[in-house]
Amino acid sequence: MVYLYQHTFLQGAALTIHFARAGLSLLGTLSAPTLPDFLTTNPLPNGYPWSTATAATTNPYEQSPTTGVIRSYDFTITRGFLAPDGVNKSVLLVNNQFPSPKLEANWGDTFQITVHNQITGPEEGTALHWHGILQRQTPWFDGVPSVQQCPIAPGKSLTYTFKADLYGTSWYHSHYSAQYAGGLFGPMIIYGPKNAPYDIDVGPVILSDWYHDEYFSIVEKVVGLPPSPPPRSNNNLINGKMDYDCSLVTNGQQCTPNAGISIFKFTAGKTHRLRLINAGAEGIQRFTIDNHTMTVIANDFVPVKPYQTNVVTLGVSDRRVRLNQILIVRHRLANVPTSL
Repeated sequence: MVYLYQHTFLQGAALTIHFARAGLSLLGTLSAPTLPDFLTTNPLPNGYPWSTATAATTNPYEQSPTTGVIRSYDFTITRGFLAPDGVNKSVLLVNNQFPSPKLEANWGDTFQITVHNQITGPEEGTALHWHGILQRQTPWFDGVPSVQQCPIAPGKSLTYTFKADLYGTSWYHSHYSAQYAGGLFGPMIIYGPKNAPYDIDVGPVILSDWYHDEYFSIVEKVVGLPPSPPPRSNNNLINGKMDYDCSLVTNGQQCTPNAGISIFKFTAGKTHRLRLINAGAEGIQRFTIDNHTMTVIANDFVPVKPYQTNVVTLGVSDRRVRLNQILIVRHRLANVPTSL
């Protein structure tokens, strides 16, 4: 087993410090589980939850299975203080986690997600949007305030119920004010037929710009009079983690140097699937792995004819799935240390 570190190598003590500052999320740590081919707590007709449907023979935008399986989740949204990059600031959390918990279902399942708005200091409404879901029969659960629903009022709850009618990698986020710039976002994985082989599903790799100012103050600057252009972000996070140069902090915020960065496990000689998500508020992301070629196998819930690239560009809200080639993985990982 070998480990891939984000940008630089990190000693175990620094990782422990940062994990304590990152809420309860396991993303970006060695404890993060790999993902299965599909969930098995359900019937498996012909060996798969979606029976005989395949990526080559089924267009999910025209038809999808109905499994009858309900995937229930219970979310409590609160405000707390965390230091994802070492700079302590107010962050919006789901079940005390940043990034928010991973949603999982099989293609054709039904999500049932109860959201409790416990945001205080100050109180705010909220609403969650499930990015890319078609919502053919449930448009009122798309999660856009003043379009499909009223915001969930402080102290109130709402249960979203909708079908996982597409499959692949996506995410969910607040669609109220600029709350997702304050941390209210998480990955959504819907398992479906494969259109390319791989050995290990590493899971979500969430790329996000990060602001040390509070999100509402950014909104005031952008839409106020006179309006200002969107400010540059202070940092870029991968799965909610990154280091920051504390000497750059000028407004008195507490900052811990070497807060800790994301770590991913790779097995030499195996093919790994990475599920890239740009959950940023404003910035385009470009993703590369040094001396490595990636193969794109899907783009936004759409399986595509695999093609190779050295750099992947993701606009805000863009989701693409990467498939690492075996021989290149083996060659690249040969020089990576095998332990912390």
